[in-house]
Amino acid sequence: MMGEEIKISVRELMEYVHKGGSIDNGFRTSTSLTEGTAIHQAVQKQYAPTDKKEVPLRYDYDLGDFTIIVHGRCDGLLQTEDGIVIDEIKSTSRPLEEMTSDEFPVYWAQAKGYAYIYAKQEELAEIRVQLTYVQKQSREKKQFVEVYSLSDLEIFFNQTIDQYLSFAKLIAQLREEKERSISELKFPFPQYREGQRQLAGAVYRTIQEKRNLYAQAPTGIGKTMSTLFPAIKAMSEYERIFYLTAKTVTRLTAEESLQLLEENGAKLRSVTITAKDKICFKEESICQPEHCEFAEGYYDRINGAMVDILRNETQITRQVIERYARKHKVCPFEFSLDLSDSVDVVIGDYNYIFDPRVSLKRLLPERKKKTALLIDEAHNLVERAREMYSAEIKKNDFWQIEEEWEANEPLKKAAKAVKKDLQALDHDEKVRTVSEIPGALEENLERFIEAAEVELKEDRDEEQSEALLECYFSAQNFLKIFIIADDHFKQIVTTESNNTSLKLFCLDPSEVLKQVVKPFRANIFFSATLSPFAYYKDMLGGGEEDYILRLPSPYHSEQIEAVISPVSTRYKNREHTAGKIAERLYEQVNKVKGNHLFFFPSYQYMRMIYEEFQKYKDIVTVEQEQGMTEERRDDFLAQFVEDGKLVGFAVLGGVFSEGVDLRGNRLNGVAVVGIGLAPRSFEKELIKDYFNEKGKNGYDYSYVFPGMNKVLQAGGRLIRSETDYGMIQLIDDRFLSRKYLQLLPEEWKDFRVIR
Repeated sequence: MMGEEIKISVRELMEYVHKGGSIDNGFRTSTSLTEGTAIHQAVQKQYAPTDKKEVPLRYDYDLGDFTIIVHGRCDGLLQTEDGIVIDEIKSTSRPLEEMTSDEFPVYWAQAKGYAYIYAKQEELAEIRVQLTYVQKQSREKKQFVEVYSLSDLEIFFNQTIDQYLSFAKLIAQLREEKERSISELKFPFPQYREGQRQLAGAVYRTIQEKRNLYAQAPTGIGKTMSTLFPAIKAMSEYERIFYLTAKTVTRLTAEESLQLLEENGAKLRSVTITAKDKICFKEESICQPEHCEFAEGYYDRINGAMVDILRNETQITRQVIERYARKHKVCPFEFSLDLSDSVDVVIGDYNYIFDPRVSLKRLLPERKKKTALLIDEAHNLVERAREMYSAEIKKNDFWQIEEEWEANEPLKKAAKAVKKDLQALDHDEKVRTVSEIPGALEENLERFIEAAEVELKEDRDEEQSEALLECYFSAQNFLKIFIIADDHFKQIVTTESNNTSLKLFCLDPSEVLKQVVKPFRANIFFSATLSPFAYYKDMLGGGEEDYILRLPSPYHSEQIEAVISPVSTRYKNREHTAGKIAERLYEQVNKVKGNHLFFFPSYQYMRMIYEEFQKYKDIVTVEQEQGMTEERRDDFLAQFVEDGKLVGFAVLGGVFSEGVDLRGNRLNGVAVVGIGLAPRSFEKELIKDYFNEKGKNGYDYSYVFPGMNKVLQAGGRLIRSETDYGMIQLIDDRFLSRKYLQLLPEEWKDFRVIR
């Protein structure tokens, strides 16, 4: 390993070596990054003119053929009568009188790391180290000061490096293997499919140039491999790929692609992050040492678990995580998050990057610059982002806290204040927008959160605490969104059943999405159906400077028999046309032998036609159920066997209408009943009005484009390879109107009409 370098921040180094004890996600609440920054800045403003803040420090620890570069910024470098003081600022929600000097050894270690580097550079015989705790509600300070000699700090620093060295050498070895394998890595198929080389080239160029790409890559091109392969080939320029998806099934495709690349010589480490509630070993996810043996002593065992898994595994899937987590007795979810800092590819849900409630706080700006995002099924991100960036609070939740927490005066008082603010919004109108929220609501919510934290830290294991916890989180989420809410949002007040709710509703997520992806090296948004293209690019925050790529389908119109049945599916006509629609579906099953999937805009409508269809006794049918578990979904799909004769009834926009891959003779026909329009609603109308005011077609943005995308996704289940053939039937008279005909993909346009 000649001249090998490993860079690590002071903070990461000290946390790796000196962080011990248990995971305790009780109510020692972690301050949000923005709040922590604000507290740091408030303390730094009080520094004397001669003091310095955010001082960059670096130390190259030379081990001969190996160098560890330790770097970071110390919060404060203070000039005092007693000499130089290194100041380390930490925020806490705990009362300051509870804080003791020796409580968090890892904080002292971090401060001593900065002190050693500075003292060594300046040749100081001794230096003072100050730990400043700031109470995040009162903003009061408590400080502890220690004096260290340079020789003491040198011993401490050398011991720290010794304990980190084996892990550093492992990371360097894995990195060297990775870089060597990437330079030799070839595309894992004998030849590129039609369109595949174009997409791969565009992804490679985008990452090289630190840009954004919006790509429509129809099914069959092999978009997972066409994005992962070039992103990996470009990795000499950066460190990490996040492959983000909306559904579990797409994560599996990414894992399969990485497996294939590994079989072709790639030496990479990847981890799949599975949601906490799915991977948790306990019945209830209570991450506190007294409730969970995997949380208790986690930090004492995690380094051993990390070295073991990285040394012996390449693809760290859910099953692999679970196996090693049990072996080392560590929390599987936290284990996967800790691994995300050391691997080359992270596979997970959108929310780990985009959702302000659960995004990875450990992904600091320096890391983001060295990370590329591959955002699969990007059409899903528009609606998901609307949900992530909206938040709601309800009057009765706070009224319940006021009633049930009689004994806790500060909590009761704070809940009552929020309740009164929401009460002031009561109105005869069931639902309306307001331009102003009650003046004191923000401060009252902050007070409520403070009082709730004090109570929740008591850890009373009661149902009463469950209601408080939920109310606490909704208040916290509301404030997080309130900070970013601007003219892309509306404030909606709903009054019904003597309850009033206030919702911050995100009409247009494009601006927030743009800000979230900005710090990353490059961002690749791709989907089989970014259609209409201008709409999705606009909604995902795209600008004129971004790259775009629209690839034609690799399939030919001869592979698809497209049919339009102009029968009304409008709500008022549904009962009248149900028999006719069932008949058209039956004709399709008789015409095209094999398995069929029929899609409907709602469960209610699906049930209506399903019951009508039961008169055809010669056909075996199966229908999607609401709230199916993953096992039930797998069972549903497993019934679609090669050369079968089964008809499935499913819901548009549901789990079976995208990401499902029934190749060959497992699926021979698809029908889509209706144009996918969402029912009219107050929120949809707000979106429509908002885009009308922006000079765009609000009705299309709110209803037509999202609805039609569901139709295209469902239709995309049919042809999955060059050898697939089948029939797609679109049932609705509106499909023949100019607006909808323009939105049909080219390979469907050679359709016939059944009159």
